[in-house]
Amino acid sequence: MVDGFGVVTSVLNEQPPVNGPWLPAQQPAVGVRATTPSAERPWYHGLLGGRDYEVVYDDAEGYPLLAFADGQWFDVATLTPRPISLRHALRRDPAWSGAVVQTVCLWMRAHPGEERSFELATELALAVGELARDADLVPG
Repeated sequence: MVDGFGVVTSVLNEQPPVNGPWLPAQQPAVGVRATTPSAERPWYHGLLGGRDYEVVYDDAEGYPLLAFADGQWFDVATLTPRPISLRHALRRDPAWSGAVVQTVCLWMRAHPGEERSFELATELALAVGELARDADLVPG
C-alpha cells in the first residue's frame, strides 16, 4: 500500500488498491496486482458497464465484484453496476473486507475536506459497530 509518505507493506491477505488519484503513480505499491484488464481478458472492461473505476476487486473466478470511484462503492457483479453502501461492500465478500476498509481510509485521507469523507467515516463506524455486535452473537 502506498501513502503520502512512502511505500508501506500491507499486513493483510487482501490485495489493496493499486493506483488511484490519491496514490502517487510514481511510487509503485508493494505486493499488489494490477486491477486493469489484461490483453487475454478483453471482455473485462465491458463487465464494468463502460465506466472507469479507481479500484476493482474480482471474485474467486476473476470476474469483477466490487468497484470504487469518487468515494462510492459499486456492485459490479450485476448486469448494470449499482452504487452500494460501505456496509454492503464489507458484507459482499468478507475476503475483501480489509481491502475495502483500506481503500476507504486512503480516499478519506486524500479528501479530508470533502463531505463524502465524513459520510464514509460515519458509514464505516456504523458498519464496524454492526459487525462487532454480530460477532458477539456468534459463539466462538
